[in-house]
Amino acid sequence: MSVVEADLLVKDCLLVPMDGRRPVSDAYLAVRDGRVVHADKPKGLAFRAEEAIDGRGKAVLPGFINCHTHAPMTLLRGLAEDVPLEAWLREHIWPMEAKMGPREVYRGALLACFEMALTGTTCFCDMYFHEGQVAEAALKSGLRAVLAPGIFDAPGPEVGDRMFEDALRVFERYHGAGDGRIKVVLGPHAPYTCSRELLEHIRDKARELGAGIHIHLAETEGEVKDCLARHGKTPVEYLAELGLLWPGTTAAHCVHLTDRDIALLAEAGVGIAHCPVANAKLGVGVARVPEMLTAGLAVGLGTDGPASNNALDMLETVKFACLLQKAARRDPTVLTARQALEMATIGGARALGLADQVGSLEPGKKADFIILDLRKASTTPLHDIYAALVYSARSGAVEAVFVDGQPVVLEGQHVKLDAEEVLREAIEAAEELLKRAT
Repeated sequence: MSVVEADLLVKDCLLVPMDGRRPVSDAYLAVRDGRVVHADKPKGLAFRAEEAIDGRGKAVLPGFINCHTHAPMTLLRGLAEDVPLEAWLREHIWPMEAKMGPREVYRGALLACFEMALTGTTCFCDMYFHEGQVAEAALKSGLRAVLAPGIFDAPGPEVGDRMFEDALRVFERYHGAGDGRIKVVLGPHAPYTCSRELLEHIRDKARELGAGIHIHLAETEGEVKDCLARHGKTPVEYLAELGLLWPGTTAAHCVHLTDRDIALLAEAGVGIAHCPVANAKLGVGVARVPEMLTAGLAVGLGTDGPASNNALDMLETVKFACLLQKAARRDPTVLTARQALEMATIGGARALGLADQVGSLEPGKKADFIILDLRKASTTPLHDIYAALVYSARSGAVEAVFVDGQPVVLEGQHVKLDAEEVLREAIEAAEELLKRAT
């Protein structure tokens, strides 16, 4: 009998691998050196593990991938509510952000990492300034991250130059950090906040570095109308003309796309970060997700920032993503629970260019996974695991979180961060920020 050597073994679980296979009952998940070595029924194999977890009554699935957020904005959560996006940004958020320094960014990001881990996120994509501080928070928390230092020059070219140079410093220092847990890409904020010259400069540097690009795109009707008026093209067509669309590009939001836009994005292999909760909360519209999926686009889910969501809970986001399409189309079949869960896992990995590493549980991939307790009132009885996870499960069912096979959350508690310290320092930072802003 063959013996599988493992550092960690989860036994007798309901495995939801998200690799195209159906869920597997009474499965074994074995991890060695941070990677999955077995994800299936035992099949007559013998297992020898340093540590074993009883998986009875529990679901094991890939960790959630939050494809778009602004982690430090936890400090701004609840400061501006029930206002249109333009007013939200210009009158409330941007003036407060101007007061934020590295210390506030770090404490806000650490709180975000704490919240994301407890609710089952193992990887997140972030765009912000002082992004090196977000990298430090991700490293301390144990999460995987794709970091996009924000770049724009709407206030003037000198601002764009400074942000561009800061982005390069973050790339040089943190790309590949944490044994590869940190990936750095370039983050032009949006076509409407970056000049043509800056976008071309970012394009050329990204190609030189072999780096990806993360950008807000076609979020509002106003953005699209303005781009048509200024350039005679939609934002997607404009970026295509500038050569910023390729498989290393992830575009956030993409709410207002034409059929041609969708075709251009699909042809270029661009990943999509769909943020349904924030889009609904700010009243910007409903993205054409079914058409994107039909076109073959890699669509992942994002919470967006915690000031526009206001949570970083991917279980909430995956449920809302599914229900929103059904309500908007008046069609309960337009997006299934399985498709929604795919967007939160393997779809997100594809959108961020990480599908060869994470997003599904299969031998050779990195062991980023979560364990959910199904013995809850909301998931009893269990008829359909996809329905249970998407429509019924709550984040409180997240029992354990592993990244690279290492525990981040056990028994519902973060094992790398002190909860009282994280919360206290975040509150202090928010209070100090409010004092400076008044």
